[in-house]
Amino acid sequence: MNSICIHQLCDFVRLIQVTTQRVLTKKTVLIMKLAYFFVAMIVLQTHATSYGQTVSISVVNVPLKTALQQVKAQSGYAFFFNDELLKKTKPVSLHVSDVPVKEVLDQLFAGQPVDYQLIDNIISVLPKRELSKLKTDAMIGQLYVSGTVRDERDSALAGVSIHVFGGSGGTITDGDGQFKLEVPDLMATLIFSFVGYQTQEVNLVGRMQLSIHMVPEENQLDEVVVGYAVQKRENVTGAVDVISNKQLQNRQSPTVSQLLQGQSPGLSFSASNSGFNPGAELSIDIRGVGSLNGGAPLVVIDGIPGDMNRLNPQDIESISVLKDAAASAIYGARAPYGVILITTKSGAKDETISISYSGNVTHATPQRLPEMLDSYTYARVMNEAGVNGGGRVHTNAVVDRIIAFQRGDIDYIKQFTIPEATFFETVPLTNGTWGFNQNSNADYDWFDEYYGNSLNQQHNISVQGGSKSTSYYFSAGRFDQGSVLNYGTDTYNRTNLMGKISTSLTKWWDFTYQPRFMKSIRMAPNVQGGEDYSIIFHQIARTRPNSAKYDGYGNLMVTSSKIPWVNDAGTNSNEITENIHNFATVIRPLRGWDINMDFAYRAVDVFGTRRSLTVYEHDVNNMPYADAQTTPNWIQQNHQSANYWTYNLYTSYRFTLDNRHNFTILGGYQAELNRQKSLTVRKSNLLVQDVLSLETAIGDPTATESLTHWATEGYFGRLTYNFEGKYLAEFNVRYDGTSRFRFANRWGTFPSLAVGWNIHKESFWTGVDNVINSFKLRGSWGALGNQNVSPYQDLNLIPLQSTPLNWIFGYGQSRPIGYAATPLLVSPDLRWETATTRNIGADISFLSDRLQGTFDWFDRVTTDMIGPAEAQPGVLGAALPQANNSTLKTKGWELSVRWNHQVNERFSYFANATLYDSRMFVTKYLNPTGLLSTWYNGKEQGEIWGYTAYDLFRTNAEAESYAANADLDRIWGGAWRAGDLKYEDLNGDGAVNNGANTLADHGDYRIIGNSTPRYQFGLSAGATFGGFDFSILLKGTAKRDLFFGADENVFWGFVQNATQSSPFINHLDYFRGEEGDVYTGLNEGVTNINTDAYWPRPYLNAEGAKNKAPSTRYLQSGAYLRIQNVQFGYHLPSRIASKLHLQTVRMYLSGENLFTFTNLSPAIDPVALDGNWGAGKTYGADRMLSFGLTITY
Repeated sequence: MNSICIHQLCDFVRLIQVTTQRVLTKKTVLIMKLAYFFVAMIVLQTHATSYGQTVSISVVNVPLKTALQQVKAQSGYAFFFNDELLKKTKPVSLHVSDVPVKEVLDQLFAGQPVDYQLIDNIISVLPKRELSKLKTDAMIGQLYVSGTVRDERDSALAGVSIHVFGGSGGTITDGDGQFKLEVPDLMATLIFSFVGYQTQEVNLVGRMQLSIHMVPEENQLDEVVVGYAVQKRENVTGAVDVISNKQLQNRQSPTVSQLLQGQSPGLSFSASNSGFNPGAELSIDIRGVGSLNGGAPLVVIDGIPGDMNRLNPQDIESISVLKDAAASAIYGARAPYGVILITTKSGAKDETISISYSGNVTHATPQRLPEMLDSYTYARVMNEAGVNGGGRVHTNAVVDRIIAFQRGDIDYIKQFTIPEATFFETVPLTNGTWGFNQNSNADYDWFDEYYGNSLNQQHNISVQGGSKSTSYYFSAGRFDQGSVLNYGTDTYNRTNLMGKISTSLTKWWDFTYQPRFMKSIRMAPNVQGGEDYSIIFHQIARTRPNSAKYDGYGNLMVTSSKIPWVNDAGTNSNEITENIHNFATVIRPLRGWDINMDFAYRAVDVFGTRRSLTVYEHDVNNMPYADAQTTPNWIQQNHQSANYWTYNLYTSYRFTLDNRHNFTILGGYQAELNRQKSLTVRKSNLLVQDVLSLETAIGDPTATESLTHWATEGYFGRLTYNFEGKYLAEFNVRYDGTSRFRFANRWGTFPSLAVGWNIHKESFWTGVDNVINSFKLRGSWGALGNQNVSPYQDLNLIPLQSTPLNWIFGYGQSRPIGYAATPLLVSPDLRWETATTRNIGADISFLSDRLQGTFDWFDRVTTDMIGPAEAQPGVLGAALPQANNSTLKTKGWELSVRWNHQVNERFSYFANATLYDSRMFVTKYLNPTGLLSTWYNGKEQGEIWGYTAYDLFRTNAEAESYAANADLDRIWGGAWRAGDLKYEDLNGDGAVNNGANTLADHGDYRIIGNSTPRYQFGLSAGATFGGFDFSILLKGTAKRDLFFGADENVFWGFVQNATQSSPFINHLDYFRGEEGDVYTGLNEGVTNINTDAYWPRPYLNAEGAKNKAPSTRYLQSGAYLRIQNVQFGYHLPSRIASKLHLQTVRMYLSGENLFTFTNLSPAIDPVALDGNWGAGKTYGADRMLSFGLTITY
């Protein structure tokens, strides 16, 4: 019987013993122990035959180690010993020939303080006292290993999971980091695992006492996930940035796109018209806009394109941002403007099961709300503006009632209302309704009335672990967010479920299955008969302080307060359900050769319901009547279904020649298909507003349907080479086809090339490497196709209409439903847009890698961009099709600097800074006349054209004199007065105008600013001290210009009519040239005069527009700094956590969007600038404070 079989037999016997000890009686256990003893004796007797090998040795007074080395050389046995232990031994002398190994060892170890153990041709040298205990334990079937586990700061680590590789036993370290574990033999392998640290495999090789130091995950071999592969960071030649899960976790923002703000240079964010409403998703650009036709980065989740905002952020392991063409070229047609690769968490093989919980409760409040005027001040300044133009707004009688209401003089107001009145915010009108707007006398700050706070929460739980051949990760998450509006249902809820199971079918074949489920529900008010969401903020801003909330009977007023429009006019819901199934396998036929196959299917179901309900005003007799804007009531349902599948087959082979030339060859095929269908049905006249369904609506139904699909197919290849890790090269090529173009133009070939030089690996770097630890130069070039254009532009489609054909038939005639319209003109030669990118970068580190820096310069040229067709005669009678005739160039740079320092075992800190800038120019565009109102050759994105204006006319004489010498009629053909804006005649032609509004003739127009964000930055820092930790994240934009149009009431305050004007506290520094009185003017008497004002003379009619033409005086800075996140945490000491049978416990306080520093007017969020109704009329970023807890068992 050979030694391996004996060893397996011993394991089998021990397994029987352990099993029987759990299920049998004490008497039976005793019998089993005796049986085990006799079996062990037989095994040892049989095993003794393996000691029959002989050796010859002749040594005189030599160290024991020297003699053992001779035994090793002749026998082939492996020796394991501690050099320090052998130093304590005595010299030996021995002369033998052809003597069994065991006899030689017995003689050599005679009289020594150490002894040996021989198991399976492995000889372990141990102190005699340990070996004696070992032999005793072995006789009774018990063998223990003990030790201590410490962290990177040499502190005891409690709760570390320890188990025998391939065995069933396990334990965890106590509060002092100590453990004791029964093992089958001293050649066993132990697995040490702990959340946040690398899993370690430790072979005992005869040791009974261990001292283990766990290594944090962030100190693992620095690897970067790139397209279809993982590379060492030092070998990456493209522009790639990595964001770890620690930068995203335990944050309050609902979506991944919000969490990415400030995390990586080159990423730009913008909000939709709904701003930061519950569940808001931000649009992301990588290195600026790539095409005038749009084009977002491709998001790939575990190898499959997807939507990052549907993920649970707690499931993310890391995010790689591929920025240049060389890095993203492997993804082809869908990735011309960068790729965001998201890797989700996984379990690990031979990992003890761990269960983690994280959750927080968040209190949200609005920030940067404007301060409304009190109603009396409002009435007087509005009257003053009306005197300038448009007419007085409030009569003296109304102002008197406002004064009385503010003083609490209800008796005065009673004389103007009905006897039954119990509320006195307004009075009856002669038409039998209650007065609103200029006829009310209330006093509200409607921002205070509409805005309040919300309590939000999120909870996540995950289970992970693994056996010898299988790993698993399962998670569930719930996120609930409500808006800070006091009225209406405005919520977002998301549920996430995820699983990932990987198993080794054989040593050379792995299989992974990953299901993912997401369900989200967004509910929002259906406002004012079905207007869009952002009208809520438009109505809040323009509701007057004197507007009544309640009529005389205490009923909520609809038109006056707008509250019933928000609260009672219906609730829209949008329910999204996503199911994903991802199957992947890897086959390794030979060393270095991998064959990967994956298939994914995604089904997205969207069910939306819009409900518009009638709300009611009450007349002076307290009789309800329907509000006209919410009549008739109606219900609309929309069902969308999208089915997507993708398939990847690729293989790679890694090999080395002469131990210096390292190659990786990759080739593959990818295909994807997306089919989407939508059906929308609407019916009006709901019989009962409490039962909302299509069945309970009796109006004629209207239905629309859409069917779309697209597909891509591609072949790709990559060759990677490095010479001794010093000289790097990578070549990618992609041959892509898309269904969006005609057959002749569907396919394109897109190559990329990248090179790198690790200078620090050169021999001449010796002597410098102790200061500059690493230095790499990178360069890349690549061309990628953009297929992200509207489909069917090159097909002669016949438009079909399902509505009645009204315009042919006369009154009283029947009208057939459904007809075909004339086909549109098409461009049969539409083809790929091509984005060609160049990138030059450098990576450097100093001071033992504590200080690291990365710099990249890039430019991207998009050619064959789809633009307007050449102008044709006006009698063509049809819209012109587009053509590939435009070019766009983007250039910029980005910089990141990182400092990380472990000062001692208790204190560490870090600081990171990123800075990014880019500019975009149109270099080719069909605009033969050079009109400034559209793109032209040389135009920079974001250009703001306007007049130069330094000051206001301070007197009427100055205004009249200037107007006499400079023709201002193109701006305003009427009179110019003191307080109006003085526009400069820059070209000296005696007139102030924009000429023909062309490049050749733009008169006094100049480029006065640019609205593109410049010098976007992110700053982060943090520290840990003992069990405490702190982190902070800031983001912002250093330069951005903004100009707000003449009707932007949140910015200007006074606009062209009283209904839309919204003067706030920050608008009171306006020009006032006349004295005031009780009813008109900000102040009474001469104190009202303010000729040194910032804001121009206000008007409430069209004349006010003359002061609001684009000009340098009112150009605003959109620069800002936002404290994005601050977090304080505390880890419960491990000795306490272990007593609770937990690995880790962390409590934290966190703040999101804490403060925003900007010169913009209140209510205007620098990231969510405007909604559909203008600047500041959208949902801004809430300030969120939360308490959270993370627990790992």
